[in-house]
Amino acid sequence: MAAFFPFLTAADPAGTSEGTLDPLGLYQISDQLASELVPAVRERMIRIRFLTAIAVGTFVTEGLAEDAAEREASPYLAWEWHVVESIVRSRNEAGGEEGIWGVPGTVVARRAIGQHGYLDARSYLSTPRVFGFHGVYKRLAHHLGITNVHLGPGPAAERLVDAWARDRGLGGLRSAEPLIAKWRSAIEQALSAKPPKTHPRWALADWLELAQAFMPDGAGSHERKLLRELLLVPGDRRLGALPDIWSLQQDVEDDAFAEETLHDRLENLDRSYGPLLTAIRAYESFARSMQDAFDVLRHRAGVPDSRGFVLTAIAPDQDFRTSASGLDQKFSAARAALSGVGGGASALQAMFTDRFAAFEIPMAPGETAVALRSLHEKVQQDKSAEGKRSWFDNLGGDRIYVRHNYRIEQPVIQPAKYLHAYRGQPIRRFFKDLRKR
Repeated sequence: MAAFFPFLTAADPAGTSEGTLDPLGLYQISDQLASELVPAVRERMIRIRFLTAIAVGTFVTEGLAEDAAEREASPYLAWEWHVVESIVRSRNEAGGEEGIWGVPGTVVARRAIGQHGYLDARSYLSTPRVFGFHGVYKRLAHHLGITNVHLGPGPAAERLVDAWARDRGLGGLRSAEPLIAKWRSAIEQALSAKPPKTHPRWALADWLELAQAFMPDGAGSHERKLLRELLLVPGDRRLGALPDIWSLQQDVEDDAFAEETLHDRLENLDRSYGPLLTAIRAYESFARSMQDAFDVLRHRAGVPDSRGFVLTAIAPDQDFRTSASGLDQKFSAARAALSGVGGGASALQAMFTDRFAAFEIPMAPGETAVALRSLHEKVQQDKSAEGKRSWFDNLGGDRIYVRHNYRIEQPVIQPAKYLHAYRGQPIRRFFKDLRKR
């Protein structure tokens, strides 16, 4: 089964201080390489239609003042509450959970509606500016001209809202103004509450009307056509390799999708992508070896023994030896390849060298295990001003104890497979949502 999210997307448990993400600090460079390949698109982007919800929201909330004391209840976030609540309330009409797949915040919204019948800043996502649909899609919306830097209407907003309104049978933007005014009134009511919350006193039909306007699968022909045009536009707003990756989607089956193969096809299509794809492949070879070796170490060291595990005792393990073999050569190849990447080449190469310099020299397997432990501890410490706790307790010397939450079953090492994702899946999802029907 294809993986839909990058290595980094699992959320930290509430209140954790242990830093459960990216234990070796491998993600940042891959994310920058992915942004070089396809700027403004992020792996968390699942359903392209949220660009339309954002566009309509710019007209619904235009001119509404933000209360500095209610930063997590900005007008655009109040609009988001209403859209998400309407979809959750109308999910049965949308075909159940499958019909609303990809809508951020549905779990917390369903809980809040069940408990007290409304959404507010306290009951919605804890960081909506990052994980709500505005947080996820705002970079792309701005790049395409749908919004300005303040999340107001951009130069493409009116065209998109007009296309959406025509598909809704409203005859265009001007004819949709009464509906937009109705939704604006609901936002004003929400913002006037103390604290702000959804309470439009709507009937079920009103919630359904809003939900049907933005259901993930509900885009009409005019809206789909315009969104395709925006995504595939040439010139200053071109989204890097996205148009070329788009052109390769038609002949790919979901079960056969692999980003490694996609990159081979992309390079065959246009050789100018060669240096960047070479850098991605070299970095992924290094990153995969590092992560596989770390995971094998976690498995072998994760024994329920208070005496712990001596790091150098991993040396005879064949999976560890396979994963750690040639790390110095992979380091050199990745560092050299990163020098060929565009504008940020020197900074990217310097970041790589600074973070992973310990692996520049050949090491025996036991030494590699010690170096992985040291790298992990440094990465954890650098995650915040106070630092995050290592997954391993040090018992003196090279003896460690893997705490229970970080023990894993025996991993399957995958030396030929990318560790990280490079925007291929979001583009494939966009393609499937917007293809002609």
